[in-house]
Amino acid sequence: MYSNFIVALEAVLPIAILIGIGLLVKKMHFLTKDEINHVNKLVFKILFFCLLFQNMYQADFGLAFQPRLLLFAFVAILATVAVAAVVVCYFETDNKRRGAMIHSIYRSNFIIIGIPVAANIYGHDKIAITAMLITVVIPMYNVLAVAIFETFRGNSIRLKPVLLGIAQNPMILGCVTGIIFSLCHIVVPDCILKPIFQVGSATTPLALILLGASFTISSVMRNKLSIALCTIARLIIAPAIILPVAVWMGYRDIELVSLMTVFAAPCAVVGFTMAQQMDSDYELAANCIIATSGFSCLTIFGWIFLGKTLGLI
Repeated sequence: MYSNFIVALEAVLPIAILIGIGLLVKKMHFLTKDEINHVNKLVFKILFFCLLFQNMYQADFGLAFQPRLLLFAFVAILATVAVAAVVVCYFETDNKRRGAMIHSIYRSNFIIIGIPVAANIYGHDKIAITAMLITVVIPMYNVLAVAIFETFRGNSIRLKPVLLGIAQNPMILGCVTGIIFSLCHIVVPDCILKPIFQVGSATTPLALILLGASFTISSVMRNKLSIALCTIARLIIAPAIILPVAVWMGYRDIELVSLMTVFAAPCAVVGFTMAQQMDSDYELAANCIIATSGFSCLTIFGWIFLGKTLGLI
């Protein structure tokens, strides 16, 4: 069990280091607020397109295909969004904060943290099922994220701008393009693919550095109740509801761990960039990412320990 705690820590520690670099960038005044906004726009418009294209282009859609498991993940994510939207809209009146909070509650850092945890428990040769979830979870995350941020953008909710925003979003375009290329077996020459992948690989580190550079203590104090709600909902309440249902439906071992990595991992890093570029409360989104990433070392360890104690994983 100690090794599982170490793996959770090792998955979170690089995030903390990159955020720390961002804090240093801010302290040393390497970037002004306007420059941070411009670089964030670059990350959102270009880098995330490349990253999502890479994820979908490399995905094997026939790998360990389990439609029942995919359907469960699909329904569970929708249910999480629906419940989060009802609860957040009841307690929060500001639309911009609503979007950031709902996104923080439902969307996890599945790829960055989840897959390493699953690989540590069962080995890299047995995580095909975990990797399979990428083909459904990532596109779904992005469509829902754009829909949520567009819906709560400004002070009015209009269907046409929401649908237009979804269609024009770089992350959606990256996903769709990658899926088309993958399913149609379109081979991209290495001389073109390599720079796309290089740009994509810079997405998460740069997004985390910008997150750290945008961090302020005053925003934490101002948003402490919202941060606490999102952190508890993301790391404890959501998995405490979804994972027992998964057990009741018969999921065990790698299948259960795969679902655990989706529903018990901390907030997705992309939330900060999306919130800033789509007129949401990006400071609240950033604080939720930092808080959930820190506490997830303990909660992920707790979920794994509980699963092993009960003989489920």
